[in-house]
Amino acid sequence: MNELDEYTANRFGRKLPPENDDESFLAHWQEWLMCESPSDILNNHIARKHPVKFSDPESITAEIYASFAGRIPLVIFGQDSDFEAFIVNLIYHGERPDNIPQMGASFIYGRTQRFLALSRKYYSNTPPEYVGLTPEEWRGKSMIIRREHELTHYYTKRYYGTASNNLHDELIADFMGMYEAFGHYDARLFRHFMGIDGLHEGRFSLYTSGLAPETREAAAEIARVCSDSLGAWQDSESFVNMDRASRIDYLCGLGIQGMMQRAKHYGNV
Repeated sequence: MNELDEYTANRFGRKLPPENDDESFLAHWQEWLMCESPSDILNNHIARKHPVKFSDPESITAEIYASFAGRIPLVIFGQDSDFEAFIVNLIYHGERPDNIPQMGASFIYGRTQRFLALSRKYYSNTPPEYVGLTPEEWRGKSMIIRREHELTHYYTKRYYGTASNNLHDELIADFMGMYEAFGHYDARLFRHFMGIDGLHEGRFSLYTSGLAPETREAAAEIARVCSDSLGAWQDSESFVNMDRASRIDYLCGLGIQGMMQRAKHYGNV
């Protein structure tokens, strides 16, 4: 219970004032985008220590994206192999980790540099047949989910000082991503993405690594209950009257325990 309580503790505290955040990194990107191709930007300025030999550099796009969380450089890789090679070289210093095929995005956040790197992979390695879409349709939806998921992490990092790979963060980020992609949140699909529906190996093991087996089992049940709670919340009047940032603020403050309490209110537990 101590381990579970620690894992589900709310790590989001007081919201930080936006003036504390330095956006000077955008000036560098604006200059680079005027003079260089996206692949050259990555090799000349981002991954200088371990430049990448891209297989399809022309399919890489880059822009400064104006999001609800603020402006941030967005790099999209047309080839999965180029995305993986870039992540391996930039983050893992050329040493390829075993889980790289499961990675579809990376959120780089530093004091002087930050950007989002996105692949065009199917979200959470879910095939299009499962969501009832064509491959092209599902890649488009996957891109929206992935982009908005990472922008949610960017928002919490900017305004709360934290963005972690744990259940609370992922509940919020997947909720926001799916709602923007489909116009509604699907709790069943969230459970599939996590791999807690027993149908495929999802992302849940990444977020519970190091926990005791009984703690992971309890956390999985909590994830099921919270996903149903969020599914019911999206139909409430309070949800409809909130903008995107306010929805994230509310879920940050609510915490996992608050989601569980809401589930009791909705009769889901």
